[in-house]
Amino acid sequence: MVRYGAMVKTTPHNLFRRLGPALLLGVALVIGLEWGLPAAGIPAYLLPTPSRVINAALQPEVRLIYHTGATASAALLGLAIGICIALTLAIAFIFVRPLEDALYPWILLGQSLPSVALAPLLTIWLGDGIAPRAAMAALFASFPLLIATISGLRRPAPEQLAMMQAYGASQWQILRMLRLPAALPFIFSGLRVAGALAVIGALVGELAGAGRGLGYLITTSTYRLATDRAFAAVAAAAGLALVLHGIFLLLERIIVFWERER
Repeated sequence: MVRYGAMVKTTPHNLFRRLGPALLLGVALVIGLEWGLPAAGIPAYLLPTPSRVINAALQPEVRLIYHTGATASAALLGLAIGICIALTLAIAFIFVRPLEDALYPWILLGQSLPSVALAPLLTIWLGDGIAPRAAMAALFASFPLLIATISGLRRPAPEQLAMMQAYGASQWQILRMLRLPAALPFIFSGLRVAGALAVIGALVGELAGAGRGLGYLITTSTYRLATDRAFAAVAAAAGLALVLHGIFLLLERIIVFWERER
């Protein structure tokens, strides 16, 4: 049984029990690649060792922090736009069911299109600044959050809705007091996915044509066979996605405290 408001203590032992296996696997993988790749005779331009990737990331001319900041800016802007779009549409669909019947098939159709093919078109339409990269991030991030939010808003049982209506609650009161609290776990689950997808969307936009960002760094590095720099950019993008995932996970633990023991 869930004890609402119960506090879950995070001790070093519990933290290591949860993260220890993944950390140990990562260390083993890094050590194996560092010693195994040269032993197997794999050239560094095909698959660099972790030490070469780290060395490339620290080179000033790579400007990894600068490119990471550019990708983060586009991803965060696109994520914010995607959140606004997803939450607005989800609430509108709850209030106006015919609107969902009219728009949802077109949303599904839009998701079935290859998003990568839209990136060059967005660059033509919106220029080569942050706008096309943020638009790609918003396209990638909005759909999973929309699906999760719709599912969460429809989580309350019909008996709960009928009880609030019997007490004279308006639709906005039902939304604020019943539907949104019930949807919060779903929304945060969608946000964790949307954060990673926003980074991917920004990268796709940069790969289609940009003068900065991790996608630009990956493109120029692979063209020059500087795969160590390309892997450093990939690692930075993965780290950025993990940071966003961790932020939303922390916010979920703070805000949706009643779900901690489930």
